[in-house]
Amino acid sequence: MEFIENGGFAVYGCPSLSIPLLVSVPHAGREYPDILFRSLRLSRESLVRLEDRYADLLLRKIIGFGFPAIVAHSARAWIDLNRAESDIDVEMVRNAVAADYPPPGAKQRGGLGLIPRRLSDGGDIWKGQFELDDIQGRIASFHKPYHETIGDILQQMHKKFGIALLLDLHSMPPIRNVPQGDPPHFVIGDRFGQSSSSVFSELLIQQIQLAGYRAALNHPYSGEHILQRHGSPKRNIHALQLEVDRSLYLDSTLREPSILLPSITILLGNLVRALSDQALGSATLIAAE
Repeated sequence: MEFIENGGFAVYGCPSLSIPLLVSVPHAGREYPDILFRSLRLSRESLVRLEDRYADLLLRKIIGFGFPAIVAHSARAWIDLNRAESDIDVEMVRNAVAADYPPPGAKQRGGLGLIPRRLSDGGDIWKGQFELDDIQGRIASFHKPYHETIGDILQQMHKKFGIALLLDLHSMPPIRNVPQGDPPHFVIGDRFGQSSSSVFSELLIQQIQLAGYRAALNHPYSGEHILQRHGSPKRNIHALQLEVDRSLYLDSTLREPSILLPSITILLGNLVRALSDQALGSATLIAAE
């Protein structure tokens, strides 16, 4: 499989673009620049809690099948690719002016803005503030190229096939409490229909259930910046988020891969293949909705 390494992320399988589907994995990066460790108030081990632990390993079958993919190597603690460039907590950045940025959203108020600030039960992650030039450098060197690459690939797909589909792959801690019934193993997000046609969400739910797992739609995860930025159903460019319960492929500590990993990679490969077949077969139909 051909791939291109590009400043903190890798791109697989895109030279020929024979399939109108791109998989992105933005939160599984395990590369930590030294500046992060020098700035830490908490332990290095605590940063693992920000990772979608080994979610990139779930791509083995997907990449093997020839599906295009973009995978972040730089850690989420460095900068969160699933937040807008303007989602900066000004209290974290020396010389940042609050008036230059939009009011903080729910994620930033919870400590998970563009640069994660705090962990639940752990408090603030960093000893002090970062320089504004440093944050802008992270955006210019990693965040912006990652999104530009996604946008370019989706545009090429749309030009070639008349449709493009982005599947944004994440992993989640096991969901323990739900209002009724059993918690889901997978959560599909389409921003309540704003980032994708329901055809694809419904297909994912159906295929997951046929495989013997439980799935939920938009609760508790409906999708964030990546879906908002790249999904445009009216233009026949669709973006979905898929959250995978980590206990399905990690050990009891949720830190290392388990013997179940191969079976989940096969399932995800089958899900992506079903999505691609649906996209190829319904491009004209969806555009007319």
